[in-house]
Amino acid sequence: MMKHNNLFLWLLGLTVCWLASCSEEDGRVKYPYSCPELSGLQFSTTDQTPAADSLYFSVKIHDPETPLSTLEVKLMVGETLVSSQSIRTKGTDVSIVEKGIYIPFEADLEENQEAKVVLTAINVEGSEVTQTFDFHIVRPQIPEVLYLHYNGEVVEMTRSAENPYLYLTEVSGSKEGYPMELTGKISTTESLDDAELIWGAAEKSNTAVLIEASGPSFAFDYRDWFVEQITFDVMTFKLGVVGFQKNLKIKETELIASEGLFRAQISFTQGEEFEMSGFEDVEHAYNRDFFSYNPDNGKFTFLRKSGTWEIYYSSKFNYIWVARMSDTAPTCFWLVGHGFTCAPVWNEAYNSGGWNLEDISQLGYIVPIGEQKYQTTVYLSNTHEWESFEIEIYSDLQWNKDKGMELQAGSLSGDTDGIELSASNGITSGDGFVPGYYRLTFDTSQGVGKETLHIERLSD
Repeated sequence: MMKHNNLFLWLLGLTVCWLASCSEEDGRVKYPYSCPELSGLQFSTTDQTPAADSLYFSVKIHDPETPLSTLEVKLMVGETLVSSQSIRTKGTDVSIVEKGIYIPFEADLEENQEAKVVLTAINVEGSEVTQTFDFHIVRPQIPEVLYLHYNGEVVEMTRSAENPYLYLTEVSGSKEGYPMELTGKISTTESLDDAELIWGAAEKSNTAVLIEASGPSFAFDYRDWFVEQITFDVMTFKLGVVGFQKNLKIKETELIASEGLFRAQISFTQGEEFEMSGFEDVEHAYNRDFFSYNPDNGKFTFLRKSGTWEIYYSSKFNYIWVARMSDTAPTCFWLVGHGFTCAPVWNEAYNSGGWNLEDISQLGYIVPIGEQKYQTTVYLSNTHEWESFEIEIYSDLQWNKDKGMELQAGSLSGDTDGIELSASNGITSGDGFVPGYYRLTFDTSQGVGKETLHIERLSD
């Protein structure tokens, strides 16, 4: 009998130790297997729900033995997950009443789009049950007239007779047409506060997404177009124009509009003559560091080293930049800063911002013009919001100066009135500075730390 008692006590102790080890390892109570149950599932629609509205559901969740954890809710359009949410559930019985799922109205939504709501109830042991509700998303009713809001104006946009998704403004009666650039919103009523649908800022220009009345405006950018009408497609949420685009050519190579600039890659031979066409004011637009211009025959001569060069033209600034964005010192140097532009005519847009390494319109390409001599021509102005201009010299477009120039006291010569060295290897405006168009010529022949900068004022 004693032997049996000892054996029983030994087995009991072994079981307690095993249970204790499980408790230490898991740190929680373990429940027997069971699975949640969904019942009383109801939706606020039987088949169709308008986009830009909400679908509501109610459901009861029960698990006979194991506490509940979460209810996962997914909205699927086709195979695409549109939205999801996780609802915390506690205990073994939970009732969810009229929980809303927002149905977004997004670009390219088809008429009567198939969709589904997927509900998955999960308990604390990970067992789960799923139910799916299939329905259709219908596009909201959009009125015959939409309203474009920009620059304090409200302009009607009327549905096209040929395309029920396309809306157009009236043809502009102005000689300049509509603005080539603007920020704005489009709404279903004249008052933004009363509108059910408002389109505003998206990640890219010339596209829009639905926003609240106080949300940000979209960017409309059709620079280098004459805009007779502005269009908006309520299927794609894209803005467009009716009008015509300028036909700009250099050496018979057409410049292609992209991201607000006309661009091309063109091969030039030093000393060759050529023509430019399509530019309204080419005498101010041409790049003085790369071209000379003969007003008698209207032709240009390429001045620099033969090769293929990148061309960028902006009608906003009416200027042609020539560069190779991958070039580094000593092939070229780069001018970076604020309060300057390479164009010979100042533009108010340069009165703010600057210090940009990606936008060619805010950079200066310092091109070789001879043995260890470099040149760039810039308009300098202290009308900038920081009440000065300041430009620095970089050896590449990665903020590096490792092969840059080190201007020292005595480095400056020429028309230096009101121009002085900055604290960071560059020049800035000082007392008596007068804005104007200046040619900057750098000489690196004496070595690092002995570079010189000659400044020549060309015009106001």
